[in-house]
Amino acid sequence: ASHDWLRLCGTFVASTTNSGVIHPEKIVFLQKIFLMSRIVCFFCAFALLLMSCQMTTEQQLHENEIRTCVYRFDFQNFEMWTLQYVRSRMSVDLFPDVDSSLLRRLMPIGDAESAINVFLIHKNDRYFLFDTGLGSYSGGALLDNLAAIGVSPADIDVICITHVHQDHIGGLLSHDTAVFPKARVYFPEKEIEGPYKNETMRQIGKAYASRIYAFMIGGTVEGCIQTIDASGHTPGHAVYKVDELYIIGDLIHAADLQIPHPECCAIYDENPERAVATRKRIYHLLEEPGSWAAGMHLPYSGVMHQFKVIRYNKKDFNKNCKN
Repeated sequence: ASHDWLRLCGTFVASTTNSGVIHPEKIVFLQKIFLMSRIVCFFCAFALLLMSCQMTTEQQLHENEIRTCVYRFDFQNFEMWTLQYVRSRMSVDLFPDVDSSLLRRLMPIGDAESAINVFLIHKNDRYFLFDTGLGSYSGGALLDNLAAIGVSPADIDVICITHVHQDHIGGLLSHDTAVFPKARVYFPEKEIEGPYKNETMRQIGKAYASRIYAFMIGGTVEGCIQTIDASGHTPGHAVYKVDELYIIGDLIHAADLQIPHPECCAIYDENPERAVATRKRIYHLLEEPGSWAAGMHLPYSGVMHQFKVIRYNKKDFNKNCKN
């Protein structure tokens, strides 16, 4: 290799001198230049590799933050986690019957912050899951979110379903198999009647069999969770109340619009007139001092207090809600 270097350097020096005489000191000098250039090239390539790795890692972390977005709340007698599937936006197109000037004022960019949330409560040494989201085959991250807080599907004792739209029941199944091997699953009675006896519900019924329970609105689930009529979005849509917390299901789709204007309905509300009446009635309950609400489509943390959605940044992972 050293001979190759000498020949290369000699040829170069000879071509740049008038006499054609090769001077050893020039060869040594050029050898040093070539060596330094190779070292510089090596370090440049190494630096580019590190930058590439860093960008890939940052991209993966960003994706994980979106897919495993978890917020923890400490209430007086229980813990709660928002297990957020997706941060999304609700378009003005979903509110075709709302005055356009109101939409321009409250949704000026043409949409509003939204999400798909699932809520986990730990109370009386039991885990209660409220809705299950889309399911992993549709991009849902429920199992990732549970794993992030050290909870397995087998740890879930009770599942309370607000209604049977796909983005609320999809996480019950993995293909045709029950995701939660021990959980008792509660449905509002009107939600498992008539047109809602579709293929997904038949699969759920087969997978969970004797662990499925239907309840009439107005009673309690497992002796500690109150059920409240929230019909309008669907015929059997239920709100659950756990102490000071109301889990309001799909009462709100676009918070920026529907918090100040409960009369506004998204196209998803099957009975708009009843949905409006329900929203106003539940809003009255939420006006009570100390009341909190957790919504399946509320943005940010998915939780609001006195009609203000709790916003978080990365440093605000835990929120004490005792006061």
